[in-house]
Amino acid sequence: MLKQTQYPLVLAAISATLFLANLGGAHLWDVDEAIFSQAANEMHERGDLVVPYFNGEVFPDKPPVMYWFMAAGYELFGRTELAARLFSAVFGIASVLVTYRLGTLLFSPLAGFWSGLALATTLNFNVIARAATPDAYLVFFVSLAILCFVSGTASARVRAGELNERNAPWAGQLRFEPSWRCYAATYAVMGAAVLTKGPVGVVLPTAILGLFLLVMRAEPVAPMAGVGWRACLQQGLRWMARVLAPRHVLTTIWSMRPLTALAAVLAVCGWWYIWVGVETNGEWLVGFFGVHNFGRFLNAMENHRGPIVYYVAAIAIGFFPWSVFAVPVVMNTRRQASSAHPLRASYVLVVSWIVVWVGFFSLAGTKLPSYVVPAYPALALATGALVARWIGEPGLIARLWTRLAWGTVGVVGVAMMVALPIVAHVYLDGGWALGLIGAIPLLLACVGWLASERGQVVGSSTALACLGAMLCLALFAGGAAYVDRFQDTPALGEQLAYAVPGSPSAPLASYRFFRPSLVFYSGRYVEKLSAPEDVAQFFDSHPGEAFLVTTDAELAKLRGQLPLDVSVLTSRRRFLRSGELVLLGRIGDSAMARSNKFEGERVH
Repeated sequence: MLKQTQYPLVLAAISATLFLANLGGAHLWDVDEAIFSQAANEMHERGDLVVPYFNGEVFPDKPPVMYWFMAAGYELFGRTELAARLFSAVFGIASVLVTYRLGTLLFSPLAGFWSGLALATTLNFNVIARAATPDAYLVFFVSLAILCFVSGTASARVRAGELNERNAPWAGQLRFEPSWRCYAATYAVMGAAVLTKGPVGVVLPTAILGLFLLVMRAEPVAPMAGVGWRACLQQGLRWMARVLAPRHVLTTIWSMRPLTALAAVLAVCGWWYIWVGVETNGEWLVGFFGVHNFGRFLNAMENHRGPIVYYVAAIAIGFFPWSVFAVPVVMNTRRQASSAHPLRASYVLVVSWIVVWVGFFSLAGTKLPSYVVPAYPALALATGALVARWIGEPGLIARLWTRLAWGTVGVVGVAMMVALPIVAHVYLDGGWALGLIGAIPLLLACVGWLASERGQVVGSSTALACLGAMLCLALFAGGAAYVDRFQDTPALGEQLAYAVPGSPSAPLASYRFFRPSLVFYSGRYVEKLSAPEDVAQFFDSHPGEAFLVTTDAELAKLRGQLPLDVSVLTSRRRFLRSGELVLLGRIGDSAMARSNKFEGERVH
């Protein structure tokens, strides 16, 4: 049995193993990883830590925090995949520890441990903690801001360290009036989140705390037994009217020190937004706020759309395997948050976190699974609180729900064993062995079901954690490296860089095909061409070595329009698509020999 003092060390070790294992074993995945890594590379090469560029153009997609850490990785380890992803893993580990601390303060050290473990072993959190994207950074700063608020409102005995395995630190908390210093720290952290991903870094965390305070300062609903649904509905509407009463809302907003919020956020991030605006004559600000914030919320960009219930399915998959206990978690959270339970405030905060974050992005036009990952620590807290209660009360979860949960895990295992080999055969020319990954959930389903039937709660919960850890390692440390062998543009980019190492400035263009990884791996600017006459003009204007990447389908349309000395240098099957990518160009004999040698080494 672990000691309380060992909890953070165990969580850090598990997280480090999951997030760092074979982290650089696969090329960057298009589009997000490659485009952000290249933007950081251009910032690093320019020595300009203010204006983000991609492919030689101002890149208004994200603020600079992620780029700064990637640039630090390049400085330490060179321009590699590991360097680009390293600090995502570091911030992922930190987020697990912050979640543990939150669980300790809100519920108990035991709940904190299981909360951290749940977060560390979910599929989608592993994805973002291993990816060169800003999501892991944002999750950390959002969670840290909530932790600052919770720490500032904790009781005196919590600050005195009077905790044991079963303590409920927030038990009986009724007043939530943190000091100015606490609010300043909370908003300063939100400022770092704004410097990471924009306005959501302050708007949504503030809304979470605001909703929590509105609910906690309103008179709670008294339980009503034996009444009809109409009476319950009327009572609920009256309670909502009290919560959202204008005076109550304005009083709550003012109590949250909005002037302090403005000053703290601007102090942390305002200088950079002003600086980048001046340096780009407002171009970056217009693109970032106009297109990548308001535009993404109002419209479905890049065909990333979905129904309002999109994130129900996204969380069911992304929070797997812990999502199999979704129904017991919801039932427990609802019961504790709506009653006079001593930990009602803790549950209300968790619910506020989930409702605000998931609700906001459910209304947005553009939808991606990663958008709601900052709500995963709240989901993990609700899950960890249930597991801690379940350990103390083995009969808390009905046998029906445990059987359904483990049955679902078993079905997932069978589905993976069937589906993965089929997908690999269709898109990867083999790879039937990937289906063996499905044996992990199938085996752990048997172990977990047996433990549940015997009333071994710790064993059952541990089996679920082991399932998550083993599945993440198999998929992301092992399976991803296997699938990576079939990526197309990184291979072409590397071959091009090898073929003409003495001519890094040799022009490269793409015709009706573009992937950010082509820029990263070729190490040069890629000109985008869209018309046949543009292709002819490109080669005419570069009579020496010049290269073009396109697809076999587009190449067929260019026949007869290419210069006679331009030939097909190599081709490669498109990744997860039909057809081939083709590299065209004119190069000298020595460069051609190097290209052929590289291709032979890569194949063998």
